[in-house]
Amino acid sequence: MAEQTRYDALLRRLRWPLFLTRTGMLAERMARAFWPLWTLCITILALLMLGLQDSTSIELVWSVAALTLIGVLVFLVMGAMRFRFPRREEAVARLDASLKGNPIQALRDGQAIGQGDQGSSDLWAAHQSRMATRASSARAVPADLRLSSRDPFGLRYVALLGLMVALLFGSFWRVGSVGSMAPGGSANAAAGPSWEGWVSPPAYTGLPTIYLPDITGERLTAPEGALVTLRL
Repeated sequence: MAEQTRYDALLRRLRWPLFLTRTGMLAERMARAFWPLWTLCITILALLMLGLQDSTSIELVWSVAALTLIGVLVFLVMGAMRFRFPRREEAVARLDASLKGNPIQALRDGQAIGQGDQGSSDLWAAHQSRMATRASSARAVPADLRLSSRDPFGLRYVALLGLMVALLFGSFWRVGSVGSMAPGGSANAAAGPSWEGWVSPPAYTGLPTIYLPDITGERLTAPEGALVTLRL
């Protein structure tokens, strides 16, 4: 009973180191379980900020969006299956392992032999006092966020590099252009059905490409072999 009382009093004194250690363990487990998810999200965000969706076909954008949604769901389920919330006892064990001689666990131990001998009891009390002093100096254990064993190709760094490039040369406003590509998007709903068209003369003619919406009420002529492109 005395050992348990001493142990509980010690944990109350170490509540902040224990809290920080447990928080670090939570960050570790979240990083290890969900790094594919946030790597995928950062990659897609970087691509959208750079405006690549505006320079590709809408069909390709939809295909990538569908694959991204599937990837997010898969990585989310896989991460949830691997993730385990750190328990208080696990944080105590990690904090104890960072100290010489595991003094926190020693305070929970009881005197096994010599309980009726005064000398043995005094020696045990001195040992417990020394362990209590050592345990009270405990500091929070830093989190180990290294993921090299789980991401040997450094994909998370590639995603972060892409995001940095997007922050420098892209814009968050470009992300909103994806909404207008969806069926019934705001831009389409406001403008109604729209179309575009181009007439590209053969290269040997040296003539410029004609943008069809600019032709109003005029008769259009083009050399033989011209390429007509329509987009509805």
